[in-house]
Amino acid sequence: MSNPSDVLVHRNRTVTDREERTLTADVYCPNSPTAEGTETAGSPRPLVVFVYGGAWETGSTGQFARWALDAADEGFVAAEVSYRLGHEATFPAQIEDVCEGIDWVVDRADEFGIDPNTVAVVGHSAGAHLALLAALSDDEFGRRTEIDAAVGVSGVYDLRADDHERAGESLPLFDDRPSAAELRRCSPITYVDDDADAPPTLLLHGSEDSVVAPDQSARLADALEAAGNEVEYDAVGAADHVFLHSSYHYPAARERVFSFLRESL
Repeated sequence: MSNPSDVLVHRNRTVTDREERTLTADVYCPNSPTAEGTETAGSPRPLVVFVYGGAWETGSTGQFARWALDAADEGFVAAEVSYRLGHEATFPAQIEDVCEGIDWVVDRADEFGIDPNTVAVVGHSAGAHLALLAALSDDEFGRRTEIDAAVGVSGVYDLRADDHERAGESLPLFDDRPSAAELRRCSPITYVDDDADAPPTLLLHGSEDSVVAPDQSARLADALEAAGNEVEYDAVGAADHVFLHSSYHYPAARERVFSFLRESL
């Protein structure tokens, strides 16, 4: 675990001003020498961008603060980016905001000591939906940064399916009941094709998740594998929807995610 002096935290940096509100990012930078004795500023580090959840209705930067501090302790530069919620703007505002946030951080690679060629996204729940959508959709939503690894935890990846909490309801992402075309466009799984061009992906899902069915992760893993992509799927036993933030599951989840990122970036 990091000491406060080991990490420089840049909070509430303005990414852009939307009509609805200002979007911000928190950036966590290691403030210690590298293994070779070179200061952080002289050794660009991989970037990990965290995307918080909240059913597209709630949530803010800070939810991944513990993860971000530990990511910096592991030698990554970590960032949390904000996005407009469903009551503020309809889809695709959320994914456009996430993509702009990723690009904003990478555009300041020199300031934060980032290697712009090693970028990962990590998301939970609705944030996993947005993180994987950013990773799989190329430049569909304006993203310029290449995503080199992706981690989704307890995510919804196929909004066309009937096994997630919003099945049969109007999604917060839309003013009205979405059309089939809209559901397809906002589902990460529909961007998996036979080109095997997805980044290495890790999917984690609690076996006892009563909010989002574990089969959401299993189906995306199957689709990625069938298309020839690198993918790992862990069904976490006796874990609920928010297990990644629990004291019991956190140490193992942390090690699993950071080990995957070290190997993939």
